[in-house]
Amino acid sequence: MVRKQVNVSLNDAEFAALNFLALEHNTKRSTILKNLINHHQLKEPKMMPQQALAINHQLKKMGNNLNQLTKLAHQNGQMESLSPLYEMRDELNQICQQLK
Repeated sequence: MVRKQVNVSLNDAEFAALNFLALEHNTKRSTILKNLINHHQLKEPKMMPQQALAINHQLKKMGNNLNQLTKLAHQNGQMESLSPLYEMRDELNQICQQLK
């Protein structure tokens, strides 16, 4: 088996936590990281990546349509109709962020 090396950057809090775990278990930091990798249970994803990408693509298309409607409202002087469009845009942006 060929061993591979990985360099990891940690912030101060993460580094302190890793040091604490190593001291607590009387072992090396690398051993702690290996144990975390080998025994960590990942949560099931909310949806498959392909589904998330497809939904994200459709939401972006909807956002483009909203932007076009907003542009038309500006051009035609219908500024009072923009409020619902801005609200829908913000909701779409929130949904897109949740999918990332």
